[in-house]
Amino acid sequence: MARSTLALILTAVCAAACCGIAAAADVERLVLIDGKSAAGWQCDESTLTPAEVDGTKALLFRVQVDWEGGEPGYPIGWPRIHFGVPAGQGDWRTWEQVRLRVYAKKVGAPFPAQPLGITISSGRQNVSWEKNCSNLQAGAWQEFVFDLRDAPARDNITSLGVFISESEYSDGDVLEFYISDLELLRYTRPTLMTFQPLGDVAFADAKALSAIVDILGVAAGTTASVEIELRKGGEAIATAVAQAAEGQTQVSLPLSKPLPPGAYSLAATAGGRALSHNIMLVASPWQEVKP
Repeated sequence: MARSTLALILTAVCAAACCGIAAAADVERLVLIDGKSAAGWQCDESTLTPAEVDGTKALLFRVQVDWEGGEPGYPIGWPRIHFGVPAGQGDWRTWEQVRLRVYAKKVGAPFPAQPLGITISSGRQNVSWEKNCSNLQAGAWQEFVFDLRDAPARDNITSLGVFISESEYSDGDVLEFYISDLELLRYTRPTLMTFQPLGDVAFADAKALSAIVDILGVAAGTTASVEIELRKGGEAIATAVAQAAEGQTQVSLPLSKPLPPGAYSLAATAGGRALSHNIMLVASPWQEVKP
């Protein structure tokens, strides 16, 4: 796929988002598979053809497992499809996630623990990144989103591929993976991805409650506001605003006085998304108990 084609795809998707596709309004996408064309993709020990499932256009990645037909020295191999990144487009440092949507078919036993993988390679020697589509179920569309921020050498990406390991399957298995979407994502405004208190239990006389937030879409060198709130029975007990950079940040909610022991919820909100966790406050051994 030529550089101009990739640029046109990205431009078209961003234009659609600006025209009112709410679910995509805060996300830019670089489409690598749109289910319509296999242009730019190559196959090894497999085939890739246009197909359709339940009215959805997809590319069919089909593999017949052959324990004797792999590459020399590796008869039980890694059938795969792969996309070579055009020159000048290998700097993926601003892309935060990779999203894959797949419908799988397999006769016989369920899919193994590592049924399908996605890999990214760099121009630097022996540098690659792999993720597995765990819990893949046959006969249903499933979406997998992987964090790209832990991929090494993201400034020099040369290829992206989808593969299986034949050692996970039985000789002769026929596998069909219908891929309707494969794309890179980046958020255009701060978006809360995960929120986790440092503990599910805290002392009721604690001076503060701490948690870890993970935020995408924050420009380098800047921070985003995160509202932290402690609630009980739907009522806000304490609220504070913290600042968080891109990625994981520890934030705290100061507490001005001891609180009654009991069940509470701790919530965080950023970029219009709120997440919460239940926590329990218990009396501390040092807390004064009034008769």
